[in-house]
Amino acid sequence: MKLFPSKSFKIDLSENSSLAMADLKQNTRLTSNIVSKWGVKEDFIGQVEKNGFKVISSIVGFGALCVLIGKFQNSSGQIEVRLHKAFKILFSILLSYPIIGFFIIWSTQGIGTAIDLLPILIFAFLATRFLFIELSFRVMSKIGMNKLTKTIGIKTRHNIG
Repeated sequence: MKLFPSKSFKIDLSENSSLAMADLKQNTRLTSNIVSKWGVKEDFIGQVEKNGFKVISSIVGFGALCVLIGKFQNSSGQIEVRLHKAFKILFSILLSYPIIGFFIIWSTQGIGTAIDLLPILIFAFLATRFLFIELSFRVMSKIGMNKLTKTIGIKTRHNIG
């Protein structure tokens, strides 16, 4: 089990990668800081190069959750979708709460009470990981990939991990 979700896709473009990168560049607010901002009219924010890109969706607040990283050769390539580093830090703090809670209960009420509450703390950890983090990642990665598919013309997409 990975602590933080990620996805990789092998894709085929409907056109050459240089044309797809030109379309992506036209719909991207080019910046070295990959953070969402209010009032951005483009579909993406990030960096677009000749054979690759690193972008986030421009949806304020949740768009930065998933970073889309792609590399292309001719009309095929690979795209990786992963959590943004800032969200990894925030989710790490959130996931540490049940562990911190266990040690606080242990130090204040004793090991017996802490062990009695251990199943609840484990459930809280797993619920945070699989309900909160996984669900939000799946929704935002799907939105980002759908936008990217429309923008650069992805013909076929195969999940590789």
